[in-house]
Amino acid sequence: MQSSEAREARFNEIYEQHFEVVRRYVWRRDPLIADDIAAETFLVAWRRLEDVPLDAVAWLIGVARNVRLNELRSARRQTAVSDRLAREPLPITTETDATTSDTVEAALSCLPERDREILLLSAWEDLDRAAIAAALGCSKANVKVRLHRARRRFTDELKRQPLASSHFHPATLSGGSDA
Repeated sequence: MQSSEAREARFNEIYEQHFEVVRRYVWRRDPLIADDIAAETFLVAWRRLEDVPLDAVAWLIGVARNVRLNELRSARRQTAVSDRLAREPLPITTETDATTSDTVEAALSCLPERDREILLLSAWEDLDRAAIAAALGCSKANVKVRLHRARRRFTDELKRQPLASSHFHPATLSGGSDA
């Protein structure tokens, strides 16, 4: 393993010798993203400096090519999702849906942040106890207790909300499995 000074010196040498070559390569293919792709290429080079051969230009161009292709694939996926969402009809919100949504929002807003977070991780993110434990940095057993208590407090808050009993059943906030 190289010292940090030697590592930095090697990277700086590679950067100075090859940045413009890499940037021109990308610019000839897609001038609008040339600077971003060149920067990402050298970020990869820094992270994988031990893999960069002595004659680095071909390796760097290969990385730039892959970064550019990944960027194009990502843009295509985003466009496909946007197109699909544009074709789908918007859901019709009924008065009951709006009332339920307002009731849930009001009940959630009455809870402490800690309870809201664990409930939303379970219900909205559909995480199981193990995943919630990893996200919160606590044990699965701790999540079980906190989630149980938060659900109980949420149910109590729902009961205090006007019209709650006729429009919303608290069991629907169960979220991910407890596996």
